Formats: sequence, C-alpha cells, structure tokens
Amino acid sequence: MNIATLDGTPAESTSRFTVKNYVDIVEKQRHQYDAFFCLKLWRPKPNLQPEATKLIIDKILNSPQMKDTIHQVSKFLLEGHSNLKNYEEVVAQIKTILEDMGHTYKFSTVRVIGFFLAKLLRNLYQGVAINNDGVLKLSRAMSQGPVLLLPTHRSYADFLLISYLCYTMDIPLPVIAAGMDFKGMKFVNRMLQNAGAFYIRRSFGHDQLYWAVVSQYIQYHIINFQAPIEFFLEGTRSRNGKSLPPKTGLLSMALEPYFKGDVPDVQICTVNISYERTLEEKLYAYETLGVPKPRESTSGFLSAVGKIRGQNYGQIYINISDPISVRDHISKRTEPNWNTPSFRFSLSEYEKDSIHCLAWSLIRKQQKEAITPVSAILMSALTVNKQLDIEQLAQLVVLMNSLLAKYGTPCLIQNESVVQSVKDCLDVHKLIIHPTGDGFFSCQKAIQEGENVQMQAADRLVLQQYTNQLLGPLINVAVFSLIEASDLKEPNNIISESAFFAKYFKNEFVLISNLTQQELTSFQENVINEMLKRILRALLQPYLESYFIILNLIAMGFSTLSELTLQYRNTVSTVLVEGASKFPEILAIDKIYRHVLNLVANGHLRGVKTNQTTSYHQIDDISPIIVHIEPYLDERLKRFMALHRKKATVMQSHL
Repeated sequence: MNIATLDGTPAESTSRFTVKNYVDIVEKQRHQYDAFFCLKLWRPKPNLQPEATKLIIDKILNSPQMKDTIHQVSKFLLEGHSNLKNYEEVVAQIKTILEDMGHTYKFSTVRVIGFFLAKLLRNLYQGVAINNDGVLKLSRAMSQGPVLLLPTHRSYADFLLISYLCYTMDIPLPVIAAGMDFKGMKFVNRMLQNAGAFYIRRSFGHDQLYWAVVSQYIQYHIINFQAPIEFFLEGTRSRNGKSLPPKTGLLSMALEPYFKGDVPDVQICTVNISYERTLEEKLYAYETLGVPKPRESTSGFLSAVGKIRGQNYGQIYINISDPISVRDHISKRTEPNWNTPSFRFSLSEYEKDSIHCLAWSLIRKQQKEAITPVSAILMSALTVNKQLDIEQLAQLVVLMNSLLAKYGTPCLIQNESVVQSVKDCLDVHKLIIHPTGDGFFSCQKAIQEGENVQMQAADRLVLQQYTNQLLGPLINVAVFSLIEASDLKEPNNIISESAFFAKYFKNEFVLISNLTQQELTSFQENVINEMLKRILRALLQPYLESYFIILNLIAMGFSTLSELTLQYRNTVSTVLVEGASKFPEILAIDKIYRHVLNLVANGHLRGVKTNQTTSYHQIDDISPIIVHIEPYLDERLKRFMALHRKKATVMQSHL
C-alpha cells in the first residue's frame, strides 16, 4: 500500500486526514516493519550526487576567494592580533574549522536514523500531514538549480523531521546548518553529521576568519548545487509558538553567489511545521522565564526520550510553500566593479536592504502559511471562558476556522469531523485541559496554596505557546477588535491607531501591519462574532501589559538589559501578588530585548557600549507611548505603575 508518493495521489487509508492534497506520511509505517522502511530502495528525484567532504574541503581551500581571505586575514593576525604565528598556521586553522563543522553523507547512518525516527513518530504521534503538491513543486525546483529550505523552528525535532520527510518522499536530503550545541553530544553528533548536518557557532562576533570560512562553505554548496541547504531563518527556536524576527546572516551568505552572478537564480522554499503538542512545552515555559536551558548531551537526550515514550503528542502538520525565485523578487543586481577581483566581492547597501526585506517577507510567509492546530483554538477559547462543553468547543472551532480561512491558514479538518477532532485534542492535552464534570472542560487551573508566582506563570506560558498559534496569523484581526472595542469608531481613527500598534509591536508579531481601508472594510464585514473578538482581545492583552511595564521601567532610568530584566521580574512579581494583573504569563522576560531593539529602531533609544555592557538611553521621550497605550489597560495596573514610579522618584531624590 503506497500512502504517499511523488507521482500519484494518496492511496485510501485509515488516516483521519481527509483534506484534499494532504497525506499522512506516518500511516504507511503503521502497516510495515520499521526495518523494511529504513532499508527501502531510495531513488531521489532529482538524483543529485553530493561530493565527499574531503574533496569539498580541498576545493574550498584552493579557491581564489579563500586564498585571498587567507592572505588578508593572515596579514591582520600576524600583526599581533592572534596566537597564530605564520601563514601555515592560518591555513591549518581554516582546515580544522572546515573538518570540524563539515558534513558527510553515510547512507547507512541515514537508514539507522530513519529506523529510530519511524519508531518514535509512530509511537508518539497520531499522524504527520503534509501537502503532496508542495513536495512535487519542491522536487521540481531542485531539478532547476540551488534551493534553500527554510523551516519554521518550534522544536528540536524540526531538522530531523525535514530529513525524514525527504527520505520518505524520495527527494534529496538537505545539508543542514546546526548549532554547535549539538557538537557536544557524543555519538549523536557524529550521526547527525553523517546525515548532512554541519555545525556552526550561534554567534560569529568579530571573528572574520570564521565568518569567511562558513560563508565559503555555504556558497560552495550554492554554486556547486548537490543538495538543498537547510537553515532556520529565525536563528533559534521560537519558544512562544509564533515567528520571531528574521536573522539575515546565513541568508546573506547563501544569496551572495546570486548577486555576484555565479548562479542565475536561487529558489527558496519555506516549510511550515505546526505541532499539536510540542515536545518541549514545559521546558520552553521555564526558559522564557529566564531559567537556563539544560546543556545538550547524549544522556540528556536519552533521558528525554525515555520520559516522552508512551505519551500522545497528537498530529504534526507540514505545509511546504511554493518555491519563490530570488530573481523574481530582487531582479536588480549591482553592476560588477571590473577593477576589483570577483573574489573580493561585497554586498552593496541596496543588496543588503533587499535581503533584509526578503527575509521579512519570508518570515511573514512562514507565519501566515503555518497550519493552525485545533488545539490552538480550544485553548484560546478556554483561556477566556471558564468552562465549555464539547458542542460549544466544536462550534467555536468552526467559527474561528472560517476566520482563519480568510486571514490565515485554517485547521486541517472538515465540518463533519470537527467533534471528533475536538475529542482527539482533548485527549492529547489532558494534562492541561481537564474535565470539570457534567461534560464541561476547563484549562484554568485552580491556584494551589503555597504555589509561587513562577509556577503559575509557567502553567500559563505553556497555554500561551498554543494560543499564539492562533494569535500570530490573526494579529491584525485582534488589533482591529481591540481598537473597535475602545472609543475609536471612525474608520480613519481605527486605521491611524493600527499604525501605532504596527510600529511598536513589529518585533513581537511579524504579521502586524497598518490596516488599509480595504482590510478595515473586510474586517467590519467578516469579523462580527463578539465571542471571537473577545477571545482575540484577551490573547493580546498580556502583551500590552508587558510593554506598558517595560516602558515605565525605561522611563524610570533603568538602561542596561540586566537592570531592566531584574527590575521587570521584581515589578511583575509584585503586580501579580497584589492582583494588579490577571495574566501570570507577563512574568516571561523574553520580550524585553525585542521591545528595546524596536525602540532603538524607532529612534527613542540609543545603545552605548562600555566595558562589554550596552546601555540604552532615551534620546526621544517615550512618555507619549505610555499615555497612548493606557486606555487599553486595566485601571489596577495603571494605578500600580503610577504609584511605583512615584516611589522610585522619591527614592532617587533622596540619593
């Protein structure tokens, strides 16, 4: 029985995925031995032929650009800026970097990983849905030239899942940019490297030699296309269920051959992965509260696998978007300077700006085209309503799904299967959503005596990871609902007010934008259900409160990130203890840096670096922003922060 193939339509199966063009790639594994799956005849389309790692390293070392880089860098290093003493040591250092990070392809390792992944997916998940037409288009793009695979990053499982998908659907395996954290995992690190992973640092700093080596490694694979290159545009895992602002470093490296004219085009394919239940849900909650993440280790990995065995993690949804051509988006390329060798090429300001705009376009595409799990709607509904029964939940799923169909990507369900989908989700999340009796369900946990604020916040942050999967694509609908509920009713006022939110929440919600008259008219005609609007307003409220507190702390003179973080924790803890907010999730500190960067970009703050510490000082008054946001907040929080600022002013006057 062939469930999912490149050439045909999915065969009839027992999977509950009945939505057109989507197939369940795990269903086939339920009807065959894992050993047969991992030993299957693999015929990738197109049949790309990756080179041996040693050959790649030798070619990179002997390329004109790397030779020039070695010459330039060695001149700088030999002037006393490094422990390297001669030209040969510089070459040896580059070779060490390449060998240390370089990937290999050992198909025996790929088959072993496939064996264990097949077992894990079959035992942990009810299914993995993927759009078959997206696979066909991706395969076609690979036959035309270099391809970048940019998945969303919500879990450690993401990059393994993409390789598993490629192996299952008979398309070339990607070369994967992986964080150096995995390098410390004995045995596992080598297996991942043998399956196409290459390790790079998360931050290059001012290490020009390392930057040049990584850049050459990536560009070699673009120019000599032998496999798609996979990396995460967000740069790190999103721990809150919505897309993060893009990082453009690797994208710039990958697109440089296009701007130099070494390749006629590069195609980019975003892969949008949604989890009904995330493996790291509790871990993420504590990480956003500032608890350091555990160091990656093989023992830790095996322990984590042991803990999750036997649990139900529901469905995984993979939506492969149509490949986009960089040439179609950035047709203009800077004329080459014939007086400068091509290997000394550097991106112009226009090209850097174009890459920046393209990165934002791609990250918005990821957020908008990610399939919304049913669980996101259930938890959003139960966050606002104390308890609901299955019929009420099913009705809200249908209503919210119709909204997602217009302004995002809806759940993969059909109307006749909604009730069953709701029941399945309730079973998946039975640790969060619990029955209250008489057929009703609730996710609002009763506060236990002696339970501290951080534990309350962690529970709410687990919920927020899922509700953000709904708020992310519908952020503009949420802003419209918020403004409409205030005293602003005139269309021009709503549009101008939306511009305020788009300006100051851009780094928090990648899809947020100034409403146009056409969008406003559409919202007024289609967003009419009061319950849906109330749910979306409630999901947005914690973000407004967090921003309000951060602004007040900056206005009080706290200028470094460490000062802001400490004061924010203390202030929010007091806010929650005194009942000035009903949202424990505002204790999360992950958004502080994003808001500071936004205020810098909007000209309100300026960063000044002294002794490895950056201070952010006001160069434009932020009081008007505070005043602007106050009408949307609870009176108790406004009174608390006014009193808090007054006390701080009195204390400072006595110093």
